[in-house]
Amino acid sequence: MDLADRLLLFADVVDAGGFSKAAARRETSHSTVSKHLKALEAELGVLLLQRTSRTMRLTDEGRLVLAHSRRIGDTLAALRAELDDLRGAVRGVVRVSSLVHLGRHLVQPAVARFLTAHPRARVDLTLDDGPLHFSRDGLDVAVRVGRRAEGSLIARKLADNPVCLVAAPSLVARCGPPTHPAGLADMPAVAYRAEVQITRWSYLDGESIRSVEVDPVLRVDDGNALLDAVLDGLGVGYLSRFAARPHIERGALVELLPHVELPPYDPIFVIRAAADPAPPRVRVFEETLRDVAAELRG
Repeated sequence: MDLADRLLLFADVVDAGGFSKAAARRETSHSTVSKHLKALEAELGVLLLQRTSRTMRLTDEGRLVLAHSRRIGDTLAALRAELDDLRGAVRGVVRVSSLVHLGRHLVQPAVARFLTAHPRARVDLTLDDGPLHFSRDGLDVAVRVGRRAEGSLIARKLADNPVCLVAAPSLVARCGPPTHPAGLADMPAVAYRAEVQITRWSYLDGESIRSVEVDPVLRVDDGNALLDAVLDGLGVGYLSRFAARPHIERGALVELLPHVELPPYDPIFVIRAAADPAPPRVRVFEETLRDVAAELRG
């Protein structure tokens, strides 16, 4: 072993809490570890550890050497990660932020597929309907509705975001299906509440955009809670089609007024730093998001 190897071994001994545990981690013997630690102390000319048969305590010099040993370990780990990036290896942590309802229906399936395909990668996922703080939160990728990239960020369109009017079969049986958008005003509704309350539901009438004002029995600032309320039969929902589609297909929701054209929500964008090329883990995660979004579109 050279000096750097022995410094890393010393840090392993301290972190493991003893010679035997460090030896087990490295699949070597207690005596080998002890020999190299003695050689390190001899080379540096200081006592690093005060040892008895039951205890081990760092000396002042040992604490100093440990701090430098850990920095060396961190530097080598960072070097290996950067070299892997240059070779195209998908490893390391991808820090992702998404709106809550996009997280359930789009991002989480993409995360599962990405981690299954790349076992050396990790994902740190935050689901939040609040403002995006890309740099402050140290993010690699954000998924948002509408183009919100500023400064050194870039936004790429991930998918269109069509909407549909849906209700639970029990609600349709109780109230009857509407025959015209104006009839929605007489039905119980649930609506999204965030920065803007969506209580005017738009529809196309020829070349004109018209709207109907609903009086929601429930306003909620969580897209998943909104979907759950519609599934529970509390009211009609004006939802993103990608969120409603699987429930329509299995019969848990009924599409209302399917012949009426509805203006879509703003498209879904994936946002990342403008670094080009992106690290492999970020690039491949974005590709996985696109694959899942394409499948949701059908």
